[in-house]
Amino acid sequence: MWNIIGHEWAVDYLRQSIATGRDAHAYLISGPAAVGKALLALRLAQTLNCERGGDAPCLECRACKRIERGNHPDVRIAGMASQGAGLKAEEAARQKELKIGTVREWQRDISLKPYEGRRRVFILHDAERLNEESSNAMLKTLEEPPPYATLVLVANSADLLPTIVSRCQLIRLRPLPRRHVAEALQTRFGMEEADADLLAAWSGGRIGWALRMVETPDELQTQQEKLAGLLALHGQPGPSGFRWAEERAKEYRNGEQETVFGWLELWQSWWRDVLLTAANCPQSITHVDRRDELTQAARRYPVAEVFAFVRRIGDTNRQLRENVNPQLALENLLLHMPGG
Repeated sequence: MWNIIGHEWAVDYLRQSIATGRDAHAYLISGPAAVGKALLALRLAQTLNCERGGDAPCLECRACKRIERGNHPDVRIAGMASQGAGLKAEEAARQKELKIGTVREWQRDISLKPYEGRRRVFILHDAERLNEESSNAMLKTLEEPPPYATLVLVANSADLLPTIVSRCQLIRLRPLPRRHVAEALQTRFGMEEADADLLAAWSGGRIGWALRMVETPDELQTQQEKLAGLLALHGQPGPSGFRWAEERAKEYRNGEQETVFGWLELWQSWWRDVLLTAANCPQSITHVDRRDELTQAARRYPVAEVFAFVRRIGDTNRQLRENVNPQLALENLLLHMPGG
């Protein structure tokens, strides 16, 4: 029982590979953040070490439970979180790459044979953040893996060193259809249809994101408040908008880059919805609880201005990743808001 929502094709592929003894020595599981990659990697580790054997984990034996809790001696999980575990929160947030030390720790562990399981499984999250030095070290490991080890790289994209990708079995996970997410929320959590539809729309098919919001409803409320603040920028005088840019720039410099990228993603999703509303594609919008506001915005702002602003938000995102001054980039974005 893999107990995964969606991605049936990936589960079937792994099950058949394991059942026929043709499972790979290395996998690269890629896809958008919170789409289900980490859970798939965990279930693979459980299947390979489940005490009952077979092509699916029982999720009840001692091995499955220990892997779930993260304390099985033959399953090693690493990534940006473990790399920054001993650092202060601000220092951990500033880290942008997986360093050579993280990979070398892996290599030391890989040399050890299984302690109590059938296989040693090494899961590396955030593999797209491998720098050149750590990528080369990882490549060496992939070229000569021990027969008892399975390596699983988990990445938000498959944009890694081509030679790394070529030595892994690539599994690309995609966002789930909106209706599948909504059905899962209704079936598993008893959510009302309207609430499930809203959360499914907001998730963008990222089932992990939707499940996190079920567990932390305050986070979803915060998201709604952020959107309201962004929409209010259109009716505020210049100084208020620039204060917003200054606050986001301060977050960015303090190591909260992902928070700032989240603001931009949220803003872009709103204006993308305005475009979809103008194009009479209401079934595809994200902010289904704000249809009236979207209709008003679609009538108020020229489509060309909205389209240009959606692209400009994407450009700002790219500029920030290229280390452009964050406050200048965000202030420039504000100056080009539709109707400005």
